[in-house]
Amino acid sequence: MNENESTTQTPITGEDPEPEKKKFFDRRSGWFITAIILVVVVLVAAAATGVAVGINDRVSLAENQAAPRIESQLASARLDIEEGRYEIALSRLDWILDEMTEFLSEDELAEIGEIYSQTLVLLASVGTPTPQPSPTPEEPEYTPTPDIRGAEDLFTTARQLMADRAWDDAIQALQALREKDLTFRTVQVDGMLYVALRNRGIQKILADGSLEPGIYDLTLAERFAPLDSRAEGLRTWTRLYLTGASFWDVDWGQVVFYFEQVYPHLPNLRDGTFMTATDRFRIGAIEYGNQLALAGEYCLAEEYFQRALSLGEDPVVQPTAQWVADECRGEESDPEPRPPQEDPTPTPENEQAPTATPTPTPTGPPSEEPTPTPTEDANGEE
Repeated sequence: MNENESTTQTPITGEDPEPEKKKFFDRRSGWFITAIILVVVVLVAAAATGVAVGINDRVSLAENQAAPRIESQLASARLDIEEGRYEIALSRLDWILDEMTEFLSEDELAEIGEIYSQTLVLLASVGTPTPQPSPTPEEPEYTPTPDIRGAEDLFTTARQLMADRAWDDAIQALQALREKDLTFRTVQVDGMLYVALRNRGIQKILADGSLEPGIYDLTLAERFAPLDSRAEGLRTWTRLYLTGASFWDVDWGQVVFYFEQVYPHLPNLRDGTFMTATDRFRIGAIEYGNQLALAGEYCLAEEYFQRALSLGEDPVVQPTAQWVADECRGEESDPEPRPPQEDPTPTPENEQAPTATPTPTPTGPPSEEPTPTPTEDANGEE
């Protein structure tokens, strides 16, 4: 057979040729399946969009309904605070924080938290006697033990301890609560910590004479809310006391400067030396008066001696104060020197010249000279 000739193959009789396979999109079933998938996708997207819109609508509706309720309860709480119904005000604020927190912005939460803290302060101050200095301040000893109670139990316990004014125990319970659950009733816990730290700081300053630890507690309380005017004023006077005490036996003028600001407001404020602000001003004024007298400034020295003696009679200081007063009067009674006259008027012969009156010689100081040593030592012992 010639290679150039084409050979044809005769199909075998009885066998059908294989049908040609169509592509997916050439078949009717492919388009049908694609249409179903598209419909499902559209339905799912529509459903998701509808759900999101529905959720947004419900949230918006809830916010619109919650806003007037929050405003109403907040206004009522403010009115209760003004009229002294502090417990009712706290219950209203608790309802807002428990039920409506999700509808409050950060600024609104901060505002409500500040009102909550101040209400707790007012509630704790009702019927609370002013702390009096104790003769021997004692620091309570606490043995830390692990607390396995639930957050709600710790919260209830802390509230009871605050009602009993057991500030140390209340702070420990609240700290244990924070360690257990940092997010549990955050605003209420912050307010309770503020009140407990504030009141413990005031107690340390006024009752225990622990000035620096008391200032530290007030500074910690300030992290949760601004200090009220009473606590802020107490912290200011306490800082002035500590500053004035730092000049003791070093600069009596500075001692007088600082303690004359403190003792009119807190006369019994004291530190660990048991010297009150009044005592420190009185001793400082005496020492400063001695210093001025030695410098010859008798009238100014007399002023400080009189201010010191006005706070309490002192027979040891009295003679020195009297001598300083006499010296001051002597300075005031000395006549000013007159310039000499160039042409004195001649005395008539029939008139007798006036006899000069002898000037009395001032007497010397008393036997006791003013001494620079204080009438009381630095520890307040006479």
